[in-house]
Amino acid sequence: MDARLSQRRFKVSREEAPALRFAMHTRQFCTPHLVNSQGATPLERVVFDDRSIREGWFQSLLFKNPSLIPIDEIEEVFGPLVPVARELPTEAGPVDLVYINPRGYITLVETKLFRNPEARRVVVAQILDYATAMSGWTYQDLCGAVRLKRRMDHEGPSRQSTPIAADDDPILLLVRDHPDFDEARFIDAVTKNLSQGRFLLLVAGDGIQHGVEQLADTLAAAPALGFTFALLEIALFRTGAADDATVAQPRVLARTREIVRAVVELRAPLTPKDVSVRLPEVVSDGGAKRRRLTEEAMFETIAESLGAPVVKQFRGFLGECDKIGIEPEALGTSLSLIWYEPNTSRRFSFASVYAEGGVVDMRFVLHNYRKSGINQQIGMEYVNAVASLVPGATVRENFRQGKAWPRVFVDQREMTLADLMPKSSEWLQSLATVIAKTEEGAATRGNDA
Repeated sequence: MDARLSQRRFKVSREEAPALRFAMHTRQFCTPHLVNSQGATPLERVVFDDRSIREGWFQSLLFKNPSLIPIDEIEEVFGPLVPVARELPTEAGPVDLVYINPRGYITLVETKLFRNPEARRVVVAQILDYATAMSGWTYQDLCGAVRLKRRMDHEGPSRQSTPIAADDDPILLLVRDHPDFDEARFIDAVTKNLSQGRFLLLVAGDGIQHGVEQLADTLAAAPALGFTFALLEIALFRTGAADDATVAQPRVLARTREIVRAVVELRAPLTPKDVSVRLPEVVSDGGAKRRRLTEEAMFETIAESLGAPVVKQFRGFLGECDKIGIEPEALGTSLSLIWYEPNTSRRFSFASVYAEGGVVDMRFVLHNYRKSGINQQIGMEYVNAVASLVPGATVRENFRQGKAWPRVFVDQREMTLADLMPKSSEWLQSLATVIAKTEEGAATRGNDA
């Protein structure tokens, strides 16, 4: 069971630094077993003060096997992880591991074997320094640092890498073959994420101990960066086999869930009184929680096609949805409006909004009614009610394996947020109505049983 610490708020340098909520996992690693035809053999935990495990080995393990980092449990927008460099040089020192993804999101990892109780605080301060240094970089600066690292590796005694020609782009070479890759959008995203300090900062260790919540004070030291921070513990087990194989078991120990960053303004000629720090204007969500970076990235993509005013309206709409128990859930490239039936926690999806184009997809509305045994006509009435809000909208019931999957079209194109936001209040009322009818249908189902 997750134990969630209460949200803390600081002002600058304490009060206005990031508002943090840590997701703490109280479960301990249980002893895994190797099972074969001879039976189950318990594996031996490699304790974190075992001197046979070196940090270089630990770095190599994560760099060669990025799947060991459970990115979907931390912040989906940073996946999939593509390894860029080990010990990437920055003005603040070398970053242990750097990854990027085809959408231009950057992950920085510091690895630490926590033999020293003070190592946690030190390593967090280090990774913040690296992020601060890189937030002043351009895309060309990042490419230059990667080239420098490749050259250092090639000229050093290990000769681990093949040098890259000065006119080659070492970052594009890593990601350009990914499906749907857009070079111009990628470079723009990297540039923007660097300038805003929008990194995933990950501290990965083999024995992260209690007291994690105290790290909030250290994180408060970087109020101008838009990072997401997480602690990853990887337990190591030995099989005892002749080949001395090692089993690695990762778990997310803590992560920042909601972050508000201050804006630091510098005016030349620079004196202390010319430094102004203010919180960014927060668009009202009607009292809803601030959004994760994965959701913020979706808002930005929607704004590219439908405009910022539509996104502003959508944020407010989500805030009102929160009041009636509907939670936005980022799933890959879409944001779904999810409601959980009381007592049973059955999951109902009342719409999926796709980042590309802001398309509002209603295909899965009926799916959970079928699964739960509740009259699916309730869901169909809701789909028709939403469609009726948009002039010219029609509902098409596509059938697959005898089951209806409704879609709403407006003039031969699928309905979008731009169509619905002028009627956001009416859409919200339709949601409240379908929830009430669904609860009534669930009660009737229970009585019939």
